[in-house]
Amino acid sequence: MNDLNALHVFLALMQTHSTTRAAQKLGRSQSYVSKVLAQLREDLDDPLFVRTAEGLSPTSYAMSIEPRLRTALDQVTIALEPEEFDPKLLDKITLHIIEPYLITIGKDIIDAIRKETDVVIDIRQWSPLSETMIQEEIVDIGIHILNNKPQTLHQKPLFKGRAHFEGNTDGEYVKYIISGVNEFENRYEMIDPSIETKIYTDNHILTTQLMDTCYTLRYAPDKDQQTDYDIDLTVAIITKASRRQSEKIQWLTKLLVPLIETFEGY
Repeated sequence: MNDLNALHVFLALMQTHSTTRAAQKLGRSQSYVSKVLAQLREDLDDPLFVRTAEGLSPTSYAMSIEPRLRTALDQVTIALEPEEFDPKLLDKITLHIIEPYLITIGKDIIDAIRKETDVVIDIRQWSPLSETMIQEEIVDIGIHILNNKPQTLHQKPLFKGRAHFEGNTDGEYVKYIISGVNEFENRYEMIDPSIETKIYTDNHILTTQLMDTCYTLRYAPDKDQQTDYDIDLTVAIITKASRRQSEKIQWLTKLLVPLIETFEGY
């Protein structure tokens, strides 16, 4: 395994257990990953990964060489790093952001990044896959709420939120569903247990269009501690714990925090 590219492929497969996800992580095609894996199997005379219901499961040999190879790659990476961090040298930035924030400050984030680098920007709505993609280093940073996430993720809390009802309170209540926040919780019941929901949507634009005849629970930062209703929501920056001190993550965090603090609600 003398090819550094092959080393990256092997370690990506160890992390993702999938040729598809490994390809996404590396920014290469699935066929490329499969081709490299086939060559590695031949060179090392070991299958390395066995297909199971959970994905590609590493062999005992693969697990035995993984720590040494990862250490070796880390040493090579450190040796090749420039003495000073320069965002212009980045290849790609990937962000997953909870929908209200993405709608409100997404353009400002892109504009702020563009002032410093012409890097490829992949900015998407937070999804059920976002936590895994941050852990697999496919996503650099997420903006979501502070909650029970794996210890492999680091959460930097920023500020709590408050809530208020908006729209026509004589109409039907609309539950605006936000991924990872309220699929299985009804925070409006903390305020008014008598509310009965008959309309559910995960679309912010549609929710807003319905406000002439319906109403919903809106969220805003509680920066002045003047809470309408406390719904126990704190926005946070989410990163992989082992990456949080990296120069790229530190730079992105400093760029994102003042933009997040401009959010006034939705």
